[in-house]
Amino acid sequence: MKIHHIRLTKKEHKVIRTMLRSGSHPARVLKRAHILYKANKGLKDSEIGQHLDCTTVHVANVRKRYCTQGLQRALYDVPRSGKPAIFTGEDEAKIVALACSKSPDGASRWTLKLLASAAVQQGIVQTISPQSVWLMLERQGTKPWLKKNVVRSKTHT
Repeated sequence: MKIHHIRLTKKEHKVIRTMLRSGSHPARVLKRAHILYKANKGLKDSEIGQHLDCTTVHVANVRKRYCTQGLQRALYDVPRSGKPAIFTGEDEAKIVALACSKSPDGASRWTLKLLASAAVQQGIVQTISPQSVWLMLERQGTKPWLKKNVVRSKTHT
């Protein structure tokens, strides 16, 4: 005997049908939507598992989440905390500003290695890899090797 019976409201049913028709959601969300849709039709966990190629435990877990926590929680994962950021927004801003400044003597332009070593020498960060510098510049859309994308103060020209 099932403890968690699925009875979708008209609004929830419409949301799930729209999701399934559009197909523009992550695969795991669509699979959960299919589970809820089929469970609402009265199919057993084993039947749903066979139709969707998943375990009955997975079907039961989705059912349980819907009944105890609602539709959104049944469809989507809870955000995870993840690893804390190593560099602050201030560190990133300083490194981007450094990349937009005049290149060091003896260099025609900034390289990632030069930026990384300059950031450490200037005390912006204790350690940083050229790859991390590249990721920061990429996030900001900064391309210091293209003069049109560089903003320089009047003192650096």
